[in-house]
Amino acid sequence: MGYVYKNYRKDEIAAGLLETALELYFNGRDGFSVIHLAAASEEVLAGMIRAKRDPNNATQPSQQTAREQEISFLKSLHAVHGTKRTEKEIGTYLNEVRNQTKHHDPKSDPDVIALALGLEVESVLWRGIENYVRYFGNPSQAMMRFLNEFAAAVSQGSRYQRFD
Repeated sequence: MGYVYKNYRKDEIAAGLLETALELYFNGRDGFSVIHLAAASEEVLAGMIRAKRDPNNATQPSQQTAREQEISFLKSLHAVHGTKRTEKEIGTYLNEVRNQTKHHDPKSDPDVIALALGLEVESVLWRGIENYVRYFGNPSQAMMRFLNEFAAAVSQGSRYQRFD
């Protein structure tokens, strides 16, 4: 039995990664897998958004990636509080959990990391969904479920969290 080579569309791969991340999320499965799948989707879709945007309007929010918009917001938030952070510093912060769980240098990396897993999972899912909608136009059923459940929890004054 041989292997079959065929062409795969990167946007469809990214969509599948995000759907799988959401499936794991709804089933309360490994939050770190959710982070890696959703982040991979977010990154691929961000590249595709950047490739198709109008270079004359690249700063318009509708043409920014979710990450670019979040970096801009966090940079402004730091400025309001009198601290200055570069885009690179903020980007490094956004990638910290993914990089800490993807790489390990025994000379510089700890064996244990402290984080709010639920917050990290929700954040990367939001960015992945946002990029998906900016690229494809409409959220999937799983994405709508995430958005609706999150909105319902917030409106009730509770925290929507599947991971501790």
